[in-house]
Amino acid sequence: MRRILSHFFVLFLVTGFFPAAAQYIAIGDKNLKKEQERFLRQLKYISADTVITYPLARYFESEVNALYTFITADGALTPREKEKAFRSLGYFMQELSKNMMQQKSDLYDIPGALQSYKSILTALLYHKPIAELMIPLRPRRSQLLTVTFSQYKEFALLNDIAMYKRVASSPEFILQFLENKPEFRFADSLLLNAAAYDPLKLAFYLNRNKPGVQEKIRNSPNVYLQQIVTVSKHKSASELLPFVTQIAENKITLEEILDKRTDVVQYFQLLVNTLMQSRGSADSSSVFINTLRNGLKQKSLAFYVNNINELHNSSDAVRFASVKGLRPEDLYYIITSSGDELYTSSYLGLYKRLMEHFKDKSSDLLFEKLQYDNFRIFMRLAANYNVLSDFLSRMPIERVAALLNRFIAGIEGHTDSGLEKAMDIADLFAGLGTDAGIIDLVQHELESNLERCTAERQYLGIRLYSILLQVFTLVKQDDAENKLWTILGNYELLKREALENKSGGIVQLVLFYGDEDGVSSFNNFLKLYTDAGKWNISNNDNWVSIRSLSDHPVIIYANKPLDIKEELDLKAQDSLIAFLQEQSLEPAVLIHRGHSYHLDKTLKRLKPSVKLAILGSCGGYNKAISLASINPDIQVIGSKKTGSKSINDPIIDMINETLLDDKDLSWPEIWKKLLARFSKDESALTLFNEYFPPSSNISLFVLKLFIFYNRFL
Repeated sequence: MRRILSHFFVLFLVTGFFPAAAQYIAIGDKNLKKEQERFLRQLKYISADTVITYPLARYFESEVNALYTFITADGALTPREKEKAFRSLGYFMQELSKNMMQQKSDLYDIPGALQSYKSILTALLYHKPIAELMIPLRPRRSQLLTVTFSQYKEFALLNDIAMYKRVASSPEFILQFLENKPEFRFADSLLLNAAAYDPLKLAFYLNRNKPGVQEKIRNSPNVYLQQIVTVSKHKSASELLPFVTQIAENKITLEEILDKRTDVVQYFQLLVNTLMQSRGSADSSSVFINTLRNGLKQKSLAFYVNNINELHNSSDAVRFASVKGLRPEDLYYIITSSGDELYTSSYLGLYKRLMEHFKDKSSDLLFEKLQYDNFRIFMRLAANYNVLSDFLSRMPIERVAALLNRFIAGIEGHTDSGLEKAMDIADLFAGLGTDAGIIDLVQHELESNLERCTAERQYLGIRLYSILLQVFTLVKQDDAENKLWTILGNYELLKREALENKSGGIVQLVLFYGDEDGVSSFNNFLKLYTDAGKWNISNNDNWVSIRSLSDHPVIIYANKPLDIKEELDLKAQDSLIAFLQEQSLEPAVLIHRGHSYHLDKTLKRLKPSVKLAILGSCGGYNKAISLASINPDIQVIGSKKTGSKSINDPIIDMINETLLDDKDLSWPEIWKKLLARFSKDESALTLFNEYFPPSSNISLFVLKLFIFYNRFL
């Protein structure tokens, strides 16, 4: 009995009268080992990319073992604290595992997530502040760590930080969120985000009868929010709000801004000058820099770009009169703010005028003057518009090397942004020209960055730079025998049989929207099928069906562009899609007929059965990324800039005529015929040159390879 009491007394001293602690640690230790083994098995088999998963598994195992040793060996920690730490490590692996199953690219975030976990755990164990450690983290990782440390008393703070980051990442919904949670811990910070995202929307909100959040805004001690409250009452609020920071800091007055606004050039240059002066600010006012950028984009379009585009049939002297006398920085910001809205000829005219300022100087001095702001955008646009080689030829080779290093290096930070930058780099390949020296520089940069990432265990960088080297070799050599084509497939050809259903028919889904342009587009669309010898048309209240009279029919289903205000167009689409599902009809072709702001609605209708997507809207090029994420094998036709029914209808007509002849779709052949057709009309040719066939989107190859390497085994 005495021996038992003595043992209990020792346990009392060790555990602080928590006799189950040692047992919990033993159980936790056993469970932790099982969790680690399960996680490592999943990691090795979640992706076919063994180049990444095997060394990543070894790294993770080593780090977790070191963490276990650190927790076990620290005599300053009580058994209860150690048990909680072990449990949190198990939770971390469980949550990370779940995230990887939902989004396989999260495996590249493992090293960063593990380092964040160690930092937060250390702070919790030794009672240090944690908020500062959470600030730089993205919403997804913040949520991961919140779940991981749910057993700690600091959970409420962690949860609020994670919620703040989620809401702040969708600033258009902040006011709605705060109406439901006005006492949220970080409400003031969210209001600042909402104001920076769209100060004009906040100004309108202040003029509505919405008590609660309105009062919080009006009573906020933040000087920038107070300035928005004041400016919101002004009739010229939209012209003043881009300068809210400068007004609040007494750097400029309302009167000075309005005086500049009487002259288009002076007001635009005020926007440019203010943006250049504001970059690099580290205080809370820097959150409003996007307000300036948005104002600059709006005025670039309103003052210059829309007019230049509309005058595409006029002489250059007339067409570009509005930008005569502008400074190089003004032209630069017009290009980089409005690049996705510029016609090809509009871009080339602006680029020419920009380069006139650098006849006797190295062209990259432009970037130095602007502290490399919008640098990546400018380079991408130059490649897309085929002037990159010209731009690079205007500087010494050593400055070309430095520029390419800046553009290519350091893309491994985060999966989303890293993949986007990798795709920008791939777009660069096609615009390099034939200069062997520059081509060798690009090759060297890709190889050296791959070596650097390998040495630093930057697994995302290893994968992205490996893919870029593969695509670069493919583009540089144009090698039809390259093994990469077995992964990518032949983007110059789409076989008819790939589009056919079991009956040999090809089902197409065409989506229209009920605005004025949608109604006009629908009426033009129907005119393609008036030949009763080829087509049979039937319709009901919500959609039309068009069936060819051939042995292997093309069957087209298109919703009617009903009233958009009542969302009857969307209801018609829902009705049509429900019908197709009931009939077990899977569309092989998806055609979007509407403006770019409707395109996201169309993408929600996309099914894996779709092999060809025709995006007739402005900027359809960029949405190819979203399409490929749903179906990596999809082929995409779209416009880099302005979509038009005068181009869309002939493309669709030629595709259907080819299919009716039981032929495969050879894109070089189809594009050659279309080019001959549009060459008779300069205006139509200008619009057609903005369109791309499936084989021309090199950046899409990067995305497809990334998806391929991250497929499940």
